[in-house]
Amino acid sequence: MRKAFNLILIACILIGLPIYAWYYLSKGTQMRKDAMADLSPKAELTNFQSSLEDDSIFYSDSLLGKNWIVAVIGADSLRAKHLDVVRKIFNQSKDEFSINIFTIVGLFPGELIRDMSQILQMPTSKTWLRSYMAANHVYPFSAEAYSIPEQMKDQDVILLLDKNGKIRNYYSLNNQQEILELVRHIPVFLSLKDSK
Repeated sequence: MRKAFNLILIACILIGLPIYAWYYLSKGTQMRKDAMADLSPKAELTNFQSSLEDDSIFYSDSLLGKNWIVAVIGADSLRAKHLDVVRKIFNQSKDEFSINIFTIVGLFPGELIRDMSQILQMPTSKTWLRSYMAANHVYPFSAEAYSIPEQMKDQDVILLLDKNGKIRNYYSLNNQQEILELVRHIPVFLSLKDSK
């Protein structure tokens, strides 16, 4: 009885574990291939300039040379919730990857730029750039600068911008499924070496 148990245990180790490992490796490879297909370039960055929270001028060329997560968030009741999504992405990725985030956030009337990062609990990081705009300027500016598709022009989005200025994908922050897809794509995107 004990000998039969030992043989079964050895067979499981010699046969079962390699099959189990192969299955998960092939599944991971397929997930990466699917992500790479989804991350094929969709559009290109256009020329623009914007002011940052410290009143410095930021040019679109400054985004070249690094992979960026760009978040466009308007001034509405979902602003805090959508910024929380961006914060979570930053916190989950910052230890494993060099992560650069650029947020364009809408202001309600009467809000002062100098107070916003503290009010919105933005992390103090040199790799997180913040631009604040009047509510009615956020979506038109972003749609033009980032070639945002027509169906997403007036909503909060995150886009992935590669080091060559190519936009790899757009994700609506109003769609939970797209947020989950974004979370799956980010490690693949941030590990891209060369953009094609």
